[in-house]
Amino acid sequence: MSLCMPHHVCIKFSELKKPKTFGLSGNSQRNFRIYTASPIVEMSNYIPAAPILLPEGPWQQVPGGVTAANGFKAAGMYGGLRAVGEKPDLALVTCDVDAMSAGAFTTNVVAAAPVLYCKEALDNSTTARAILINAGQANAATGDAGYQDVIECSHALSELLQFNPEQVLIESTGVIGKRIKKEALLKSLPNLVNLLSSTVEGAYSAAVAITTTDLVSKSVAIESEVGGTRIRIGGMAKGSGMIHPNMATMLGVITTDASVTSDVWRKMVQVAVNRSFNQITVDGDTSTNDCVLALASGLSGSNKISSLNSSEGEHLQACLDAVMRGLAKSIAWDGEGATCLIEVRVTGASSEAEAAKVARSVASSSLTKVRFISIQMISHASSCFLFCLAYCIFPVLYVIRLRYMVGIQIGDVLLVLLVMQEFLLIQTNSKYHWEIFC
Repeated sequence: MSLCMPHHVCIKFSELKKPKTFGLSGNSQRNFRIYTASPIVEMSNYIPAAPILLPEGPWQQVPGGVTAANGFKAAGMYGGLRAVGEKPDLALVTCDVDAMSAGAFTTNVVAAAPVLYCKEALDNSTTARAILINAGQANAATGDAGYQDVIECSHALSELLQFNPEQVLIESTGVIGKRIKKEALLKSLPNLVNLLSSTVEGAYSAAVAITTTDLVSKSVAIESEVGGTRIRIGGMAKGSGMIHPNMATMLGVITTDASVTSDVWRKMVQVAVNRSFNQITVDGDTSTNDCVLALASGLSGSNKISSLNSSEGEHLQACLDAVMRGLAKSIAWDGEGATCLIEVRVTGASSEAEAAKVARSVASSSLTKVRFISIQMISHASSCFLFCLAYCIFPVLYVIRLRYMVGIQIGDVLLVLLVMQEFLLIQTNSKYHWEIFC
């Protein structure tokens, strides 16, 4: 068995005014693909859209983000929750029907009130109709009062939308230890509901509203044919700092119009999260509010997928992986102070868990990051580090392949340079090798 497990890491430079640089993995420059959502004039006054680094596959990117799939609407607006500025700070995503719901959450032992609330909601119901997100206050470490705030907000929104409070899920991001500015949020809800639309503008405004220290918003959607029916999957995410595997400081919302059973959908979402958001690291820190929520409306008209191992199930899983990986790379690319995106690929491992362990060890290493900062791909120190790391993890060592590809974006112009390709044979009878892309 041979498989590939990519792992992404962003490194930080002390000079933050340098142009953002990034790289993308691939066997050749022909595989270099970069997508940027069309900017919406009003929202782009706050922050631009991120490049979406989608993997190759039987899908194509389409506009719309979380509203691309049938049955979904979104909105974003300023509600007075942010401490500074008037960038939108409230987002809402709704579904016209009861959508199959799934979620993945922080592994931090200190979980925020909205995380606890969503876990309980998913335990009690297999469907949901709305996801409300606020930026400004994390509502973490706020005790019973913070949890009660979440309940009151969900009830208020459910009354406006006229469905059960259990159908409302909530995400929060911002300052830890601060409760939601509840009065401001509740006062803004009627306007937020009135702004709901299935347009690209609605999706983009929501993607901007969930950001905090992000320099760019992250939104993407793809279309593919599954079982003879065209389905769409869209998503948005936020995250820039405190990024590390096992859910980083990030929020995500995924929508699809594919028809899938609840148990299969929840398994698919967890697998996709493990292959994407759990495979990025910026600074080694995790948070209290990490949450990815996913809704499946079933309105594409496709046959219901009831098996992960069916051809339709495997195809939908691949599409879901692609969307989450694209968003995850954008989070790493936007790492606070980062100017380089590094992708570590491990091939030849006997299991996905084994590959992830190796990739994570390399990507999380401070020495690896330091050497990439100095643009010394195979210096004496990093060679020693890789040699020692491989020896410590496995008795047989590795064949290491490094490809250095970097791009500099100036306005709408992207310059891509393949700087160096070098092979270092450490041991001949090894079944493993790494590919490290910068």
